Amino acid sequence: MANNLPTIDDITLAALDVFENNLYAAKCCSRKLEGDFGSKGGQIGDSLRIRKPAQFTVRTGQAWAGQDIEEQTDTLTLDRQKGVDFSMTSKERKLDLNSLTQQVLKPAIVRLANEVDANILEEVSKATYNAVGTPGTTPSTMATYIDAGVKLTNMTCPRGNGERHLMVNAEMEGDIAFALRDYFHRQGKINEVFDKAEVADYVAGYNWYTDQNVYTHTVGTYAGTPLVNGASQTGSSLITDGWSSGASNLTVGDRFTIANVFAVNPVTKASLSELQQFVVTTAVSDSTGDMTISISPSIVGPGERFQNVDSLPADGAAITVFGTTGNVYSQGVAFNEEAVALAIVPLERPKGVNQASMKYDSQSGVGLRYIEWYDGDSDIWKSRFDVLYGIKTQRPEWSVAIAAA
Repeated sequence: MANNLPTIDDITLAALDVFENNLYAAKCCSRKLEGDFGSKGGQIGDSLRIRKPAQFTVRTGQAWAGQDIEEQTDTLTLDRQKGVDFSMTSKERKLDLNSLTQQVLKPAIVRLANEVDANILEEVSKATYNAVGTPGTTPSTMATYIDAGVKLTNMTCPRGNGERHLMVNAEMEGDIAFALRDYFHRQGKINEVFDKAEVADYVAGYNWYTDQNVYTHTVGTYAGTPLVNGASQTGSSLITDGWSSGASNLTVGDRFTIANVFAVNPVTKASLSELQQFVVTTAVSDSTGDMTISISPSIVGPGERFQNVDSLPADGAAITVFGTTGNVYSQGVAFNEEAVALAIVPLERPKGVNQASMKYDSQSGVGLRYIEWYDGDSDIWKSRFDVLYGIKTQRPEWSVAIAAA
């Protein structure tokens, strides 16, 4: 009886199934923009403009005070092409599809899916300026996770059932699962946590996911008494001094607060009880003790439609960095789906190769390309999988980093 060898489409479909099942963070992102890139095949560098909701100031009195509609925008760019390359002997290529999937495809695709997952979590963690917890200490009570929810609510993040997601690592899950044994909760939920040693799907307002790819951040090395250098600064950079000369640098993803600069409600602009947090967007160092820091969000003061602080920084205001110098710590992240835009789009099928297959699942929005060619000199089938995608934290105020060990 003839051996029914798997075709290249069979291989691509089998790999696509494994790929989809191992994408965890991707399932929590907004995928609405994927269709705008087209379905015939994207190219690295393709981009789309993301429009953010307009904001307005409120008039007092009867006199009409018109204002232009002003929108903020971001750009989602297909700037990441990842792949796995490998070769098979003719004997391995003759394996039935099930054996080929288990022995070759699954290990390769699981690795690729984890890379995509890690990219998503790193992107959102570095872009997120809100943070709770203590860097270097894994939360052992629900209080830290509830604090994250408070920050999301203060930033007007939707809080309906299933709208907030929480990504934690195994240590964070283990500590909180142990702590939950003492909580008053529905008996079925407590039994599930105890029996499985894991947090049930929906607890404390979040969909919980355990992911080994949560981002690990390294705080910059700094010393001295950092201060704001110049009063009433606005915009996406902050001039500072007071750092120890020759000894200080900040890394992308470092966070800090400024004394007496409080966050405001994004809609009403009412001052909140917590200091506005800022995240460093470009690595910076200076040997003189002075640093100009690129930050997010941009500082926008009272009276402006995009106001995000209750007052502008005073000259000499103290700066407090989140985490001790050089500290390395993991951080989970809580976010709403609309905080992170993700697009995974089909790649073009190239010509001039033995075989190429591009499979796209319209329901999940995942595309995976497989190319295979034969090297007759060595009797080897050379293969590659490719995935093209872009990630953008479009609403960072709807995300919160949760510090751990």
